[in-house]
Amino acid sequence: MEAVVVELSYLKEFVYLAETLSFKRTAEHFYVSRSVISRHLASIEESLGAKLLERGGQTVRLTDEGEVFYGEARIVLQDYERAIERVQSVKNSHGKTARIGYLRNAARPVNVPFLRFMQTHHPDLKITMTCMEYGELRNSLEDGVVDVAIAVNVEPEVSRNYRLTHIYDDRLSAVMSKTHPLAGRSGGISIEDVPADKLLLPDSLVYAGLSDMLDIQAENKTQLIARAFYSDVDMLFLKVQTEEYVALSSGMNNVIFGNNLAIVPVNDIKAEFSVSAFYRKGLSEDVFAMCREGFEACRSALGGQGLEGFAGEPGHDANEHEQDASLPDAGCFE
Repeated sequence: MEAVVVELSYLKEFVYLAETLSFKRTAEHFYVSRSVISRHLASIEESLGAKLLERGGQTVRLTDEGEVFYGEARIVLQDYERAIERVQSVKNSHGKTARIGYLRNAARPVNVPFLRFMQTHHPDLKITMTCMEYGELRNSLEDGVVDVAIAVNVEPEVSRNYRLTHIYDDRLSAVMSKTHPLAGRSGGISIEDVPADKLLLPDSLVYAGLSDMLDIQAENKTQLIARAFYSDVDMLFLKVQTEEYVALSSGMNNVIFGNNLAIVPVNDIKAEFSVSAFYRKGLSEDVFAMCREGFEACRSALGGQGLEGFAGEPGHDANEHEQDASLPDAGCFE
């Protein structure tokens, strides 16, 4: 396929035009004439070999091709702006920067204490935080787009390629409202105690690793063939609080929602995992040391919140952060 070259300034004009559907407003916004906007649009269409806008009388609308190109052009411009911001952040911090990617749910107990610690103890280190999906985060660490990835590792047996700092341990538990009939079973429940139509499981597209863990155990447990899924903890919270669902999810959700949920062990489901900070290869030793210190402080803080079952458990070597550990295949980040 022949390469298509489009000026970045033309992309900006097209995106604005697609959003306003007004040549007059677009021309005024970029301080050019409407004829210039028209010429630039024609140049893009000629390069693509496709009609992007249709004009009829007083109306302007995007064609099907225009809708597709608009969505892709926005992504290109966002990536460009992000690249500029990252370069400027490195420049302004005299090279001392830490680009941290994280998974929304796994990092919820970590982000605030980590940033507070770094602001107090390492105020000169510039830190950027970017929320990502598991696949994007894994690829970003491998490609050097982020320096640190806060991620779930559900396959600890894989070959080890990255330095890591263990932050906390977790397990899939039964999460429900405190008024649920099963909430008082401190000794735990069986998955068979939960009606199949009231079991809420992690969505396989968002929580691929955790979903795979459950799939392995699903052969002899028909309950795990669920009819309902959650894609984030806010949806989980609403369903367990208002519809009497029982969700299989992180025990850390009780911290996230201020102990407003009941967390009950599931005795016939084995699903332990850990959350760690993974460091990219080639990260400078001084930035690595500062970040490691911050994550170790988070580990201590979480272990001191009465979460002994989920963080700071015995058996984790104090020097574990010096290990090399690989990020598992797709699904290790949740």
